[in-house]
Amino acid sequence: MLNKIESTPMKKVLFIAESHFGLYKIFEKGMQNAGFEVTTIPIQYEEFKEYKNLKQRVHNFFAKKFLKKNLKDYFRSEGLIASVSKKSRFDYVFIICPELLHPDHLKFLKTICDKMIVYYWDGFDHFPKYIDTVPYFDKCYTFDPVDAKKYNLNLVTNFYFAENRNTKPETDFFFLSSYDNRYPLVEKIVSLLEKQNQKILVYQYIRNPETTATPENKSIQFINNYISIEDAARHTQQSRIVLDIHKTIQQGLSFRVFEAMGLEKKLITTNPDIVNYDFYNPNNIFIWREDTESIPTDFLNTAYQQVPDEIYKKYSRESWIEKVFDL
Repeated sequence: MLNKIESTPMKKVLFIAESHFGLYKIFEKGMQNAGFEVTTIPIQYEEFKEYKNLKQRVHNFFAKKFLKKNLKDYFRSEGLIASVSKKSRFDYVFIICPELLHPDHLKFLKTICDKMIVYYWDGFDHFPKYIDTVPYFDKCYTFDPVDAKKYNLNLVTNFYFAENRNTKPETDFFFLSSYDNRYPLVEKIVSLLEKQNQKILVYQYIRNPETTATPENKSIQFINNYISIEDAARHTQQSRIVLDIHKTIQQGLSFRVFEAMGLEKKLITTNPDIVNYDFYNPNNIFIWREDTESIPTDFLNTAYQQVPDEIYKKYSRESWIEKVFDL
C-alpha cells in the first residue's frame, strides 16, 4: 500500500507596491516563479485626490490644525488596503511603498502575516518618510549601501530579470528615462556618441503635458506615454550599449545596471560606486565623470566580456527572491 504523500502548501504573499511603469510586475513574477501564491495590490500616489464628502474635509481641517494629523493620508491609506479582510492570513506581507500607508494600517498588516518585509527601492534622502516605517517590519532591505549603514538595514542589490546572450543588436546605444534635471547631461553624451557615428535611440518621458521643451538631438525622442519595463527590456536587448544616469542623492546601483548585465550589454554609467562590485569590468562598464569629454573608441568597438557564471547568477531575480524571503 502506497503511503499518502502530502504536498507542501503554497506560501501566501500579500504584495503591496507602487505601480509606476509596471515595475512591480517583475517582483510579482519572481515570487510566482518561486512557488508563492501572490495577492498583489498595485497602487499610485494619486489614487486619493478628493474627500468623499464635506464632513471628511472639515474633519481633516481640524485634525491638521489642532492634532497635527492629516486624515486625508489616513483615508487614502485605508482605501489602498480596503480589499484585505481582517480574517486574511499570509505567510508574508511584502511592501515596496511603505510611505503610502498610514501607521495604523501597517500595524494591521503585521497582525495578518508571519513576517513583514519591506524593500526600499529608492533612497531615504529622496523619501524621508521611509525612516518612520522601519519599526513596523521584521526585515528591511535597501539597495543603497549608505542607507543600509546609516539606518541599520539589510543590503541587497537590485537584479536582472531578462536574459539573452545571443542577440544581434539593431542599435548601438539605448536610453530611457523621465525628462528631468539629468537631461542636459543626456544631450551631452548623445552628442558625443553621434559624433562617433553611433546609432542611438533615446526616449525621454514627459510627465507634464504642458512641457514645451524640444530635443536638439535627432537621436532623442520626447514621448508622452510611458514605456513598460518589459518593452524597455526589449529595446535594451536590441542595443549594444546602455546608459545609466544615477540620481546623485543615492549610491546604490539602479535596475538599469543589472538589466545590462542580464542581457550582456555594455554600460555607460555616472555612478562611480560601481567599481566596488564584483562584476565590474572596465571593458564592459565605462564610468562617465564630470571631466569626461569622449567615450574611448576601444570601449565602443570591442566585444562584451561575459561575467563569470557564479557572479552572473548571483544577481538574478531568482537569487534575489531567495535572499529576501530566506528560502
